[in-house]
Amino acid sequence: MATNPMQKKARNSMLLGIVIGLLIGCVIIAFLFIQLTNLQKQIKYNQETARQVYVLKNDIKSGSNITQNDIELVSAIQDVVPTDYIKLSDITENTIAKLDLTKGLVLSKSMIQKSDEKITPDLRQQQYNMIVLPQYLDVDSYIDIRLMLPNGQDYIVVSKKLVKQISEDTIWLDLYEQETLAMSNAIVEAYIMKGSKLYATTYVEPGTQTSAIPTYVPSANVINLMNANSNITQEAKQGLAERYTQELRLRREQDINAQVNAVRESAQTNLETSIQQEITKSKEARKQYLDELEALNNGNVQ
Repeated sequence: MATNPMQKKARNSMLLGIVIGLLIGCVIIAFLFIQLTNLQKQIKYNQETARQVYVLKNDIKSGSNITQNDIELVSAIQDVVPTDYIKLSDITENTIAKLDLTKGLVLSKSMIQKSDEKITPDLRQQQYNMIVLPQYLDVDSYIDIRLMLPNGQDYIVVSKKLVKQISEDTIWLDLYEQETLAMSNAIVEAYIMKGSKLYATTYVEPGTQTSAIPTYVPSANVINLMNANSNITQEAKQGLAERYTQELRLRREQDINAQVNAVRESAQTNLETSIQQEITKSKEARKQYLDELEALNNGNVQ
């Protein structure tokens, strides 16, 4: 029986389509097999090269302490692990962040450093409410306390101190004995010199910025008290002796003492009035900032 040419053509086209379909299917299956094989190899490689590393459990600000409670051990593939990833022993009581660090980040040695702060027997938390504070000062910020004199001279009294707590006009700082004595001297002189200001300045990147060298020289009586104070370590006394050179003491006599002596007669009343005005302005600005934060937080809660 003769075959219809149209039927033959249709049958051939169908067979050709089946063959092409089978070829495409084989190519797809082969491709998927290769991909699956590569994936299995990658999984095996990741498992064989995995590293146990420490990541942050929460965000850490630059200059803030990192404790072992802030990190957790996880498994990570070698390709995303820095070569200088930390060990648990790298995190000690004085470890701080060099820069702002985010939650989940694999910690490396290049991200951390040791703080200059040492826990010595004379370290105490001090509270001050007469310092003019920056409007946007927060807890865990690092600050210098400076004394500005009426003639524009400006001295660093204590440097790179961590703000432990803060309220509207009060801050809490950990100070060594010699720093406490220097602060007390600066506070008294700020009150008796009309137009003086004891104020705080904030470090921009405390994790990488080193401590400023204090330039304020206390009075001779206070320096003698420091030298005789058994609470101050010998290492600290040696540092004070190197800092308070004869040249700096002479400058103290010529600059600070001269201004202190010039205002002794009218100091108390005039100084308390002018300084209180500036402190009040700072309090108002600080309170406004705190009120705005509170309103913002209440809005987020709602």
